[in-house]
Amino acid sequence: MKKKIVAMILVLACVTGIYAPENAWEAVEASTQKGKKTPSIQKVYNAVKKAYGDDYIPSEKVSKKELKERYGISSKWYSAAIAEVPMISANADTLVIVKAKNAASKKKIRSALKKYREELIQDTCQYPMNQLKIQASKVYVKGNYVCFIMLGTISNKQEEQSEDKVIAAYKKQNEKAVKAINKLYK
Repeated sequence: MKKKIVAMILVLACVTGIYAPENAWEAVEASTQKGKKTPSIQKVYNAVKKAYGDDYIPSEKVSKKELKERYGISSKWYSAAIAEVPMISANADTLVIVKAKNAASKKKIRSALKKYREELIQDTCQYPMNQLKIQASKVYVKGNYVCFIMLGTISNKQEEQSEDKVIAAYKKQNEKAVKAINKLYK
């Protein structure tokens, strides 16, 4: 039904001479595909937080100003954002979820978060216990959302393994967030 209404509006726009972009039909298709609705940012955040349960550590909200200063993300690029860091700086757990306004903004946000991630990896002043977790961090894009994920805990036994295995264990922890986000799109 929604598809028919949008199609009728597009036909009327063409008949009356109102401009309709070339990719308007693609937009109709994309917006009406079954199971492709964009979840709210709050749903994305709640799903990620729920996936970690008691192991979700970030608790301090990041302001718009801090998003710009810390991550290089301009408020002009997004329609919504939720970012949290741990209250105690000795912990590295961080979650950033940004809903881009458009494709160009999504690229800029992704680039800014990748740059932030690289800077973290190169920072030699990190707590030694966080270095491998930082290397396992992930910039993830789904729909209009761009996320920086550095979450989860591993056992003491896992922490005593080789660096490669520890990084792999932390990467597996980050996949909890990815799976939680992907579930919202089904």
